[in-house]
Amino acid sequence: MNTAGSAADSNAGNNAQNSAKQAISIRLMEEKDYPQVQKILQTGMDTGEATFEENAPEAWEDFMRHRLPELSFVAIDTDPAAAAAAGLGEDGEKILGWITATSASHRDVFDGVLEDSIYVHKDAAGKGVAGSLLDRLLKDAAEQGHWAMHSSIFPENEGSVRLHVSRGFEEVGVFHCMSHMNYGPKKGTWRHNMVMEKILEGGPAWKYYQENLERSDEGNAEGSAEETK
Repeated sequence: MNTAGSAADSNAGNNAQNSAKQAISIRLMEEKDYPQVQKILQTGMDTGEATFEENAPEAWEDFMRHRLPELSFVAIDTDPAAAAAAGLGEDGEKILGWITATSASHRDVFDGVLEDSIYVHKDAAGKGVAGSLLDRLLKDAAEQGHWAMHSSIFPENEGSVRLHVSRGFEEVGVFHCMSHMNYGPKKGTWRHNMVMEKILEGGPAWKYYQENLERSDEGNAEGSAEETK
């Protein structure tokens, strides 16, 4: 289970109305990306609002140990001058954010259920990067046969909550006192995790889920009609 949830920017839920969206391209994450991915991760960790963990893994292999490489993406700044300005050279690529998925359970029967993790560079905050990454992950996950996406988020991480709500996630509930915070502004406190889920549109469970929602809505409507008689 990824206790981090997301460190998405605080304006993520308003990306559709954001007139200054960042021009990006999205591709699969590669080992060469890890120095930038690690730096973005550590910056998110340092806020104390992304994860219980304090330090990003040193090695690429450790970072990817439980992540699915076919569902790990980076957002690249399409401005050719951005990489040079960041000291990455003329042929370099500036990474503005990344997203990965892990299996929500070690049990094979739940292998269609995933959990996301999103981190965005501070330079890309509020520019639609987090939303674009999440859109790509949801689309590819459904196409690969997965049926649900979960996210575990600190309730105080309002940007991440708004982002997920904007993509159709719903709150399932809250796990209380999941762990003790050992660093950051909330060091010494017990913290809760909000769990959100989305049944993937186009995934194998989507039709069944929609049919059951319709039956539930019909039942609620009939119940309301009976009460008004």
